[in-house]
Amino acid sequence: MSDYTFITTEEHFLLQDALKRNKQQLTKFTLIGFGLLLIAAVIPQIYLYTHNNLGDADDSLLSFKNLWFWVWLLCFVIALIFALIKVTDIRYWAIKKDLTALQKATLEAPMEAVYLENNDTQTNIMILLENKKKRLFYWMRGALEGYRAGQQVEITYARYSRVIISINKK
Repeated sequence: MSDYTFITTEEHFLLQDALKRNKQQLTKFTLIGFGLLLIAAVIPQIYLYTHNNLGDADDSLLSFKNLWFWVWLLCFVIALIFALIKVTDIRYWAIKKDLTALQKATLEAPMEAVYLENNDTQTNIMILLENKKKRLFYWMRGALEGYRAGQQVEITYARYSRVIISINKK
């Protein structure tokens, strides 16, 4: 890896576009979480109040009047949102950090693996570094055609998020 240099205006716009796509994914996951919260809050109440008398239903742990029910439910939804973020490699906060630091680096190394993610809107590339460590880099502009594992590439990437700004075969 080389020293870090400043990104250009064009590269800044590329990072802003990647941030916008990540924000859309984050919004989608939050809406899914709140939809599940609504379902998980309503269905137990319907079952509880139709199958029990009012006093027993109010004393139940699944009652909406019980504070622990809401604590458990919110913790579950927050954990679900963060699990979705982790599984799909959302780079939102790292990209925001890159947009303030404005640093990039260049790397020349062989690719270990290339695979698509997030409904083919992102290509992830595993790179084998000189010290035998593997690092994951992210091409945020869809499917990256013509790149296969084992090929030597030169990558220019944003420092913190490892979002690929440009990639060339060697």
